[in-house]
Amino acid sequence: MPGPAFGFRRSSVVIGAVILFVLAGLYATDRALTQASRERLRVDAAESAALVESFLSQRAEALAALRAVYADGQASIHRAALAEYTIALTDFLPGIRRLWVADSSGRIVDDVAVTGGAHLPAADMDTIHTLGLDSLAARARLTSRPLISAPGQLFGDVRGVVMMMPLCSQPRRSCAGFIAALLSSDVILATALRHAPTEQTGLLILAGTDTIASRDWPTSEGDEMRVTFPAPDGREWQVLLRHDTNIGHARSLLWTIGLIALAALAWGMVRERREAVYAAERSRELERLSTEALRANRAKSEFLANVSHELRTPLNAIVGFVDLLRDGVYGELAPRQVAPVERIAASAGHLRHLVDQVLDIAKMAAGRLEVHQESVDLRPFVFDVATEVEPLVSEKELAISLSVPATLPRVRTDPAHLRQILVNLIGNAVKYTPAGRIEVKARFVDAALAGESTTPAYAELRAQAPDPTRAWIALQVIDTGIGIAPADHARIFEEFEQVNAGPRGDSMHRGTGLGLPISRRLARLLGGEVTVRSALGKGSTFTAWIPVDRGDIRAAPHRTTPTATPVIGPSGRA
Repeated sequence: MPGPAFGFRRSSVVIGAVILFVLAGLYATDRALTQASRERLRVDAAESAALVESFLSQRAEALAALRAVYADGQASIHRAALAEYTIALTDFLPGIRRLWVADSSGRIVDDVAVTGGAHLPAADMDTIHTLGLDSLAARARLTSRPLISAPGQLFGDVRGVVMMMPLCSQPRRSCAGFIAALLSSDVILATALRHAPTEQTGLLILAGTDTIASRDWPTSEGDEMRVTFPAPDGREWQVLLRHDTNIGHARSLLWTIGLIALAALAWGMVRERREAVYAAERSRELERLSTEALRANRAKSEFLANVSHELRTPLNAIVGFVDLLRDGVYGELAPRQVAPVERIAASAGHLRHLVDQVLDIAKMAAGRLEVHQESVDLRPFVFDVATEVEPLVSEKELAISLSVPATLPRVRTDPAHLRQILVNLIGNAVKYTPAGRIEVKARFVDAALAGESTTPAYAELRAQAPDPTRAWIALQVIDTGIGIAPADHARIFEEFEQVNAGPRGDSMHRGTGLGLPISRRLARLLGGEVTVRSALGKGSTFTAWIPVDRGDIRAAPHRTTPTATPVIGPSGRA
C-alpha cells in the first residue's frame, strides 16, 4: 500500500494541476470581461447611431410629405394648413422648434413656431443667414433631397440645425421655394441617450468636423467606440461613445480574489490530503482491530463450543446415573431419597438444556450449523411437539390448544431446527404465563388469497410477513402472560438479554437469554423469520414464518380459517 510520502507527492501534482486550471479560468474570465465590455460599448454606440439616424429620417420624411401640399408650385402659401400640420407633426415627432416656407427667391412667406409664435424676428433672420442658408437654398435647387445646415445658435437659447426640403420633386427643375425646419440639438442628444446604460460617460454626435450635440466628454480613461451612419442629405454623421466600466478595477478584483482562492484551495487540499492520510492510517488500524475482534470472537465461539462439548460428557453421565437410580438398578430408593434424586434429575436436565443452547449459538456464530431439508407435514409435526412439552404445560396447570388444518401444504425445511424453534417459543410462553392458556396456530398466508380472506385478522397477519409477495406458513404461539413492552421487542432477540426475568434466586426459570435469539437465527437459516407482537399485561404472540414452495401449494388444497381444537387441558389430559 502506498505510504504518506506517495500521497503527498500525488497531492502536489493534483494541486499544481488545479492551480493551472484556475489560472486558465481567471485568464479566460478576464478575456471574457474585456470582450463583454467592448461588446456592450459596440451595441450602445450602434443603438445610439440608429436612433439618431431614425430621428433625422423621420423628420425628412415629414418635410417630404409637407412638400406635397405645395406640389402645384404656386407661390400662394396657406398658413392655416401649415400651422395645423406643424402642430400635429410635432406631437408625433418632437424636436422641430420652428417650421417655415420660403419662395424661390429665399423670402420667407410663412412660418409657424411650435410655441405658437408668429413670424421670425429680424434678429433671427440674420442668425439664419449666418448659417449659410442662402448657399444651402441654392444647393437645394440642384437636388430634390433634403439638406442639413451646420450647427449653430438659432434663436433665443436654442441650438441646433436647419433641415431644408426643396419644393421640387426632380433635380435641376424650377423650384417654388423650400420648406425648412429648426431641429433642436438637445432633442437630438436626448434621442441618442434614450437607452443609454449607466456606464456611458460621454457621447458626441458629429457631422464631418462639426459637433451637432454632445454629452460631457470625460478626461478619464475609458473605452471608446465610433459608429458612422448616413444622414438624409447623403453626408456621413458619426456617434462617438465612451464607457467608463471600471473594467480595470473589476479585473484587479478578479485576479485578487482568484489568487486568494488559489491559496485557500492549495491550503485546503494539503489539509485534506493530510486528513486523508490520517484517515487511511485510522482505517488500517480499525481494520486490524476488527480482524483481531473477529479472531477473538471466533476463538470465544470455539472455546464455548469446546467447553459445552466437554461439559456434555459428565452431564450425560450424571443424567444417566440418576436415571439408573430412579429405575432401581442399584436398589429401591428410600422414600426420603426420592425427592432429592428428582431434584438432581431436574437440575441436570436444565443444565444440559443450557449447555445445548450455548453450543448451538457457538455453532451459529462459527457458521458450522448444518441444514438438512425434508418434506414436513405440519399437522402431525406440531402435535408431536405439543406432546413433547406436555409435562412442562401440565406442571404450571395451563391450558393449551392447537389449530393446525390437515389441508396445509407440506413445507421443505429442517425438522430438527423447526422443532427447536417451536419448543423454544412454547417454552418461553409457558415460562412467562403464570395462569391462563396458550394457543398454537398454523396458518397459510399468501398474497394470492387476498380475495378469499378479507378478515381484518388475516390482513393484519399478512402485513407482518417478511416478504408479502411470497407464500408462508405462520406458526403462531399465543399466550395470555405478562407481555412485553414495545420498547423491549428488539432486546429480546439479542444474545444473553432477558426482559421480565425472574429474581436471581430463581435460576431454574431465568435461563440464559438465548432461546429467542436461537429461534430467530434458526428461522433465518431456514429462509424465514420470527416476529413478535406484544404489550405489557396483554400477552404475547410469537410467529415463526416458514417459506412455502409454489409447487407444494399446487399439490395440496388449503383453508385459511381453521377452527381451534384444544388438545391439552390444565389437568394435562388430551
